[in-house]
Amino acid sequence: MIAIKKVLFPTDLSDAAAEAQLYACALAEQFDAELHILSVMQDIAMVSPDPNMPWVIPASSLEEIRSSLETALKAIPEPKWSEGRRIHRVLRTGTPFLEIVKYAADQDIDVIVVGTHGRSGLTHMLLGSTAERIVRKAPCPVLTVHPKGHQFVMP
Repeated sequence: MIAIKKVLFPTDLSDAAAEAQLYACALAEQFDAELHILSVMQDIAMVSPDPNMPWVIPASSLEEIRSSLETALKAIPEPKWSEGRRIHRVLRTGTPFLEIVKYAADQDIDVIVVGTHGRSGLTHMLLGSTAERIVRKAPCPVLTVHPKGHQFVMP
């Protein structure tokens, strides 16, 4: 029998992530596991088009973004489901897939449940796929959930 004690749900608060949240919550509930919810603020300097001239965002704006993300994380999953459950909400800054993989290793996560945006072609080539990178580098199994896939139905 597979023992799942810790489920990691990385979220960018998108619709794709909301779909994956259903699966993460169902797994956590089924196995009475801890649910770790992780969001990663992209390091702005890392996405600047010119590495010699990183974008400068006022500290007050970054703090506002961080505060907004923290508030959003507190609201998921819904309070009724969260009641009495072991939930860890974490916000990190950096490259999303790296921070997710590091967190999974550091916390000895048993499974990662991540949403996919379903990008293809040029968009996929330019933006890459965080989910794909997680699958390749994760220290544990990864369940990817496409936003337009089958709905989770309890037997």
